[in-house]
Amino acid sequence: MNLLALSSVLVYGDTPYVVRGGQEDYKSIFYSDQNLALTKPISIIGGFGVLKAGTVMGIITESTNRSGYYVPYTIEEGNFPGAGYQNSYPGLTYVTDDLAVAKSVSVTMSDSYRFAVGDHLASTDSDGTATDLGAITAIDRTTYSHIAVLTVTNNAAAATVAKGAAVWHQTATSDPYTCAKGILLSSVDTGEGEHAKGAQATLVLSHAILYKGRLTGYCSDAATDLSSSDDGKYVILK
Repeated sequence: MNLLALSSVLVYGDTPYVVRGGQEDYKSIFYSDQNLALTKPISIIGGFGVLKAGTVMGIITESTNRSGYYVPYTIEEGNFPGAGYQNSYPGLTYVTDDLAVAKSVSVTMSDSYRFAVGDHLASTDSDGTATDLGAITAIDRTTYSHIAVLTVTNNAAAATVAKGAAVWHQTATSDPYTCAKGILLSSVDTGEGEHAKGAQATLVLSHAILYKGRLTGYCSDAATDLSSSDDGKYVILK
């Protein structure tokens, strides 16, 4: 073996370290017998990273090519939480610049790969009401190295980064442009950035009692959409 040639391809300078908390224990979301639940297979678009079991999901209603695909549910405008809630509502894509009355939205480069030309978006911040941005007509990933600019059909309403200005895929065709359709059965990795490919998954629709504390994006608005009821620490999907 040529040790000199071998040494030329080795990478030096790695420092030993331990990452604590790198593995997460994804517990079952079911209190009832999982086998009795009514479920269906779904396709989720890419770009949302790892979605945990128990994530509330919505279905894309307005898109040239991606109607029928699923995305994480986004809370309704009256209860919109503002900045810093992307972990609670992974369907939110926070903008990088304040929204003005204009047909453009800036997002991080990585987040831009959640979107495609033809997808219909909505926007708001914690003070505003949901605005129908219409379809994306262009995505500019070349002008800037760190952000992408989405050109949309309709003018955005004024919204500020400080108040959590964000956009999301429309999962309802009218205000508030968001609707919950079911609960993600198992954790899946949808990928991030330009290599995101999406995921195949299973959606829980009904006939189940779930642990409320293990759900992501569940709120009173989602409960109304799902016709579910709360019973202490449990959520009943009828």
